[in-house]
Amino acid sequence: MYEKDNKEFILYLIDSNATFEESEINDKEIEIAKIVKEFYFNADCIIMGYDINDKRSFEGMKTDWNIKIKDKIKTDLIYLLENKTDLKDNIEVTENEGKEFADKNNIKYFQIADKEKDIKNLMYDIKMSIEKIDYNSVKLDGNPSKSKYKISFIGDSEVGTKTSLIKRLIYDKFNQDYDQTYASQYYPKIIKFKNGKEIIMNLWDNSGMEKLRPLVKIIIKESDAVILGYDITKRESYDSIKNFWYKISKDNSYTDLIYLIANKIDLYEKVVEGFGAKNYAEENNMRYCMISCKNSWEVKEFENDLITQLIKKHVHDNDDNLRNILLKINKN
Repeated sequence: MYEKDNKEFILYLIDSNATFEESEINDKEIEIAKIVKEFYFNADCIIMGYDINDKRSFEGMKTDWNIKIKDKIKTDLIYLLENKTDLKDNIEVTENEGKEFADKNNIKYFQIADKEKDIKNLMYDIKMSIEKIDYNSVKLDGNPSKSKYKISFIGDSEVGTKTSLIKRLIYDKFNQDYDQTYASQYYPKIIKFKNGKEIIMNLWDNSGMEKLRPLVKIIIKESDAVILGYDITKRESYDSIKNFWYKISKDNSYTDLIYLIANKIDLYEKVVEGFGAKNYAEENNMRYCMISCKNSWEVKEFENDLITQLIKKHVHDNDDNLRNILLKINKN
């Protein structure tokens, strides 16, 4: 750990095989894997490595990168370490192979051996690179009294709004293929502020299947905010909000911070007339947003508004900077 410019930098070294399929490992290992994956999601730096004398380690690293890592992380600071470069007798992976893979994937390439100099050079490069990362995505000068928030996303299945919005918020990526949520799972997102403070938003993606609604009622109970999502091209997804999803959120969650989110505003074949949905939201004290997960339209504005409302509810009553906090968030 070290400090610079009133920022605290901590390096966590996690050595764990978190890529096992859950069917192959026991309950304790599953919990460990989940913890490690949380670090992957929000890490500022990812370090991968392989042994030049072991072709399987190189191929395994490439497989993990392509299938398990590259589409699940938000950082662009990734290192590839070619290890045991001092052992030249039984080389199975050439230098060109490692460099080619690193260049193709925009990864920083380092050759290391069991030498203090190599490790120091690597750590120095990591230190300098991390210090260049912009941590001021949201400018907060106050003192929120809560550090973790639970955000529950609910709505019909096979609509795509819930999962697509969460993936846009976490990875800033959009997947055209629809991935149905069969139960409930959460994705942590760390919001880092100008003054060094940070909060964690645990984004819960809940299945819309009818048989799982009893589970949804339990999961949303402790939520700090509930997000009701619908597809503007599917009238039935909006009708479901009015028929039961809104009632589920009101009857089973303790929060009064509820959003009505209209997705796919990039499409012209709108089935649900916008002002009708907005009026419905206002009549029921919901905050209303129109977004496009595909094109990222208004997603950042929704996120900033959500952060603003969460902090507003949990800033110390005697915090004189509250007005400035909200103004600065809304400007970004």
